[in-house]
Amino acid sequence: MKNKKIVISGINMVEGGIFTILHNVLQELSEFNKNNTIEVIALVHDATKFNFPNIQLIEIPNSKKSWWFRLYYEYFYFKKLSKKLKPDVWLSLHDTTPRVMAKKQFVYCHHPTTFFKPTWKDWKFDYKIGVFSLFYDTLFQINITKNHTVFVQQHWIKEVFEKRFQIKNVKVALPEFVEEITTETYNFETGKIHFFYPSFPRSFKNHETILEAIKILPHEIKDKCQFHFTTIKDSKEKYARFLIKEYSFLNNVVFYGKVKRKQLLSMYNSMDCLIFPSKIETWGLPISEAKAYKKPLFLANLPYAKETCGDYEKVTFFEETNAVNLAQLITEFVKGKHQFKGNKTPYPTNEDLQNWEEVFHYILTD
Repeated sequence: MKNKKIVISGINMVEGGIFTILHNVLQELSEFNKNNTIEVIALVHDATKFNFPNIQLIEIPNSKKSWWFRLYYEYFYFKKLSKKLKPDVWLSLHDTTPRVMAKKQFVYCHHPTTFFKPTWKDWKFDYKIGVFSLFYDTLFQINITKNHTVFVQQHWIKEVFEKRFQIKNVKVALPEFVEEITTETYNFETGKIHFFYPSFPRSFKNHETILEAIKILPHEIKDKCQFHFTTIKDSKEKYARFLIKEYSFLNNVVFYGKVKRKQLLSMYNSMDCLIFPSKIETWGLPISEAKAYKKPLFLANLPYAKETCGDYEKVTFFEETNAVNLAQLITEFVKGKHQFKGNKTPYPTNEDLQNWEEVFHYILTD
């Protein structure tokens, strides 16, 4: 492992969850390399967002200007750069396998829409979701056999990759989750039961199932509960504007704008139940976050949710588009009569990489 050179590519990871992945990787790799035993070079969009010892940054600011730039870097420029850098390991953190010269090459795949079949609504609210669902399959496949290992976040994704791309070198690398627990409470209205869905307004996040369920709740149940949705208010997203237009008449619904991390944690601490109806995820971070507070969960009856949830008693799954089913669960919960079904980890995890340190040992070991 000593004196090895590793290149980390994350040139399009500029915001949201994917930026968090890049930031966490570089933070953990900096600590991993605190004795400077390896040479680490990170390719990033904006070098000013990072300040980690033992990591050399190469800024590529044009990477987000257009897909043409992205494709140019991945399949043309990086080959030339790799000849210059001569890395032992090249790790691409953003799904695609570039054309590079390296002793060993790895890719980390975490974009969910390749597994998603968009409806006309998804095309209507954000055409990029539809385009990505078609385009990403092709991008995933290009050069994928060049990798020593393809990393994915869950076992069901591993099964899809092995079947779809006819490869056997897929390994589960769990997203590193560090529990953040606060004792602070959020000032929800007293005397109410509070349901929570923290999610960005994308159509596949499927807020409508919750909102349609609220519409058909009995009046005596509606009066006893409130439903809280983050990142909706003041959003420029078409889907967010649609939700406000269609459902703002529901007086027990609260639409928030973006909330800071401290507030989000206090909302987890103060809520009574998480509802998570998203149609597709590669993980589902709010599920892990709500579990950390030992909160009850109503989750979409889908593979990602069951795997993220793992061993847990206070969870019930519902069909993600069945508002009637969800309304029944909410009614039972408010009446104190709901009996949770529980969940068990559906896959063996003994060969999984549990954190980034394990990933680094794996990719740097001969």
